[in-house]
Amino acid sequence: MPPEIFPYVSKKLNLSEAHIYGVATFYENFSLEPKGKFIFKVCDGTACHVRNSAPLLAALRKDLGLSESKKTTSDFLFTVETVSCLGACALAPVMSVNEKVHAAMTPEKTLALLEELKAEGNKPEAESCSQEASHVAG
Repeated sequence: MPPEIFPYVSKKLNLSEAHIYGVATFYENFSLEPKGKFIFKVCDGTACHVRNSAPLLAALRKDLGLSESKKTTSDFLFTVETVSCLGACALAPVMSVNEKVHAAMTPEKTLALLEELKAEGNKPEAESCSQEASHVAG
């Protein structure tokens, strides 16, 4: 939700721009910045941290050319974020990609997953949809 539309939303909903901003920044499903097709959330909670989640984050950022301040790739294919806890502490270190949790991750597993998603992300939309439909049907 880009801040430029706050005046329009404010007027249409008869709410202050401050109220719109508060909602837009409070709820996780809203973002002031555009996000990628694949959203990595790397857990940095205590269990994940002590089981080395930091190298997972470092591997993703290095491969994708991202940083703490630049979270989304220029092609809007990937976003990398950290979260305080994904609620899967026994499986640490964990990350999620578009809400699917990946457990007991290593930097090598992380980069392999990233390569799979790069291949999937570069498929034409129609091809990707037809393969998903055949997978569900078969």
